[in-house]
Amino acid sequence: MASQHCVVLGAGLMGRLMAWTLSQQGHQVQLHEAQAPSVHGSAAWVAAAMLAPLAESAITELNVVKMGAYGLTRWPNLLAQLEQKVFFQQLGTLVVWHRQDLPEANRFASKLGETRQHLPELQAPVSLDRQALQALEPSLAESFQHGLLLPGEAQLDNRQLLDALMHQLNNPLVSLHYSSAVSPAQFTQADWVIDCRGTGARSDWKHLRGVRGEVVRVYAPEVQL
Repeated sequence: MASQHCVVLGAGLMGRLMAWTLSQQGHQVQLHEAQAPSVHGSAAWVAAAMLAPLAESAITELNVVKMGAYGLTRWPNLLAQLEQKVFFQQLGTLVVWHRQDLPEANRFASKLGETRQHLPELQAPVSLDRQALQALEPSLAESFQHGLLLPGEAQLDNRQLLDALMHQLNNPLVSLHYSSAVSPAQFTQADWVIDCRGTGARSDWKHLRGVRGEVVRVYAPEVQL
């Protein structure tokens, strides 16, 4: 494909990924971000960066789970191409519950079973008794009798990833524009306009809705999970 003039709106995680990918293919890219370069107000900055499609199938649609499952196969290769190291681990998701929450745990396990009927490529959950939990996470076995391991699920450091992607965008094919609150309609001469603003695009996409999540960040270097 001949070189195209591409405009990417939003310099969060998806915007940076898109701009980098397009520049890798030889396209000229303008990247516009309404905030400052730090993008501390973006969803990507505060996200937990859990790559857990099976776990999240309990609360989301199947097509989102499918995309997450595909993403698990893509992330290791993508991160290997970055010049800066980004923390990534694929040790699975561990779910534990107190005795009084057993009915909810059973409902959760049943939902995961339904998901795997549609997506059998996702690894089956592994039930853990206290002994197995002790071997996997000794400190948790003191408080929990049972657990569920979802093999293959992963986690990365989204803040390291944002920095690493910005480092990759330091190339002649990419021009960065900060404090630039723009709309797709302003770029009539571009070959491609790709909107990655998230909820920042509500003024142009009236039916856009955000998905609320909460993250607690705890600094405890002496704790290893």
